[in-house]
Amino acid sequence: MSRPRRSEHTREALISNGIEQLSLHGYHGTGIKQILDEVKVPKGSFYNFFASKEAFVAEIIEQYSRNFLEKLKQFVTNEGKALSPVQQLQSMYQYNLEYYANGKYQKSCLVGALATEISAESSLCRVQLEKASTQWINFFTSLFEQAQVSGEIRTDLSAHSIANLYWATWEGALMTMKMTETTETALKIMDIVLNTLLLPNQHPVKLN
Repeated sequence: MSRPRRSEHTREALISNGIEQLSLHGYHGTGIKQILDEVKVPKGSFYNFFASKEAFVAEIIEQYSRNFLEKLKQFVTNEGKALSPVQQLQSMYQYNLEYYANGKYQKSCLVGALATEISAESSLCRVQLEKASTQWINFFTSLFEQAQVSGEIRTDLSAHSIANLYWATWEGALMTMKMTETTETALKIMDIVLNTLLLPNQHPVKLN
């Protein structure tokens, strides 16, 4: 009975440390050896859990996505429950920008970073990246639907289209944050999108 528990603990430790190393160094800057050394696992044992580095990173993406989505859901049902949908969204990006600032801008969204680095060269990872993005956008679509019902957000665009725009803007804002090593511009970008561009439109644009 103890052996499976140790094996599962080792697997979880590898994935957890993999998330940390990839967030700091990216796919090509992270070697399996440095992860194994951190977790104190012999190289041969690694391949008992994962067929390759690519398969390992695909599982990391899946776990990272699951962790992030769970945090978002916990926020809206707990400490953010009393906030309006727009206030919830604003609190989310403010919190995340502060988190990256506290880490001296060494990290960013792992999914966004890996998408630009390896999606063209790894179909296995690309599938997981697309899955993560779809799940997150579906979550934000639900929030924007609520915001439209409450009159906080324009209704001439579908909630799903707005969620896609919002997420693309967020990833772009994170790139700006990484380049400037400050959250100031990224925060302004998100504030403009949420509190200006997405406000209810008195003269709806008709889309063909």
